[in-house]
Amino acid sequence: MKEIADAYGVTPQSIQLYFAGKNAIPLNFLAWYIEKHPDIDLYALFSNEQQSIVSEPKAEYQTKSKKQDVIDKIVSILNKEL
Repeated sequence: MKEIADAYGVTPQSIQLYFAGKNAIPLNFLAWYIEKHPDIDLYALFSNEQQSIVSEPKAEYQTKSKKQDVIDKIVSILNKEL
């Protein structure tokens, strides 16, 4: 990401946001990138059918527990121990 950012003149964070799909990719960046990397299949960059070749898979996070669920679990543990 840093090499691409340096060559294009933006921050690595900007490039990461483009490739992660969080920020829209400017058309001039896309044209520049394709010109610099003619061997890359443009369709593969955006295909939903395969893993993206330009970004890592998103981390999977567990859903947050509701406060009441946590309280209920604590009460259950205390009831067993007391």
